[in-house]
Amino acid sequence: MDTFQKEVQCILCPGTFEPIIEPEEDKSSYTIYCSNCSNHLNVSRANPVRVALRKVLGLKGEALALAFQSVLAPCHCGGEFSHDSGKRCPDCLYKIEREANKVGTDSEVEFKCPWKMEELKKYEAKFFEYIFQKVDSKEDGLKELIEKFESGKIDAETYLEELDTLRFRESTQISVIQAWAMILGPDIAFRAAEEHELVESYGTRILVSIADALEISAGKAALATLTTEIKNWDGSVERELNTFIAKIGGGF
Repeated sequence: MDTFQKEVQCILCPGTFEPIIEPEEDKSSYTIYCSNCSNHLNVSRANPVRVALRKVLGLKGEALALAFQSVLAPCHCGGEFSHDSGKRCPDCLYKIEREANKVGTDSEVEFKCPWKMEELKKYEAKFFEYIFQKVDSKEDGLKELIEKFESGKIDAETYLEELDTLRFRESTQISVIQAWAMILGPDIAFRAAEEHELVESYGTRILVSIADALEISAGKAALATLTTEIKNWDGSVERELNTFIAKIGGGF
């Protein structure tokens, strides 16, 4: 199995450095650089693909970083994003970025999917299995939790503790659904969510989460996607999507 060098000799200066492979304890994200130029990606703890690889495959630390790195598409320059930054230390990268900014242009870079889809698709079946195991599980949802509290089966302190647990659990599940949706793509993701009754399990917000994920992978604004998708729904789902679009979208 591939591993990262614990101490890397910089190819541009006499210094050595340790690759950053995950956010520091007090940080919500970390940066991964192209191995060729100074382009970089900010990878958050909540990145759907990172969460899915961690939760579904049980990866962490070095193994998680390697798996995540393997599904990243090449940089616009053709280089690969790498946690060792192409063996260039942070000080040298800072100097390269500073020089690049001096000669930079204002031209927009054409959207490019951030994932190697052929690699990400290898995990589709595992993501699918995880999602629908959770949908079919007997774990209490919000409705059941409220009923327990209102019937006196649990006290207020227990209710709040279990509510926090539920929020964290569902947040993780939704991240996996987002990763799965990016693999399926905009032509299939919503119909798959409808077929498998994800709205019934998670509410209308799951459609918003899928639209957010597709904005990352396909480049179409989430609100524009939802404005098109709303035509496929009626009843309470249509009303809730209309309310969301009116509140968040302004002119949509």
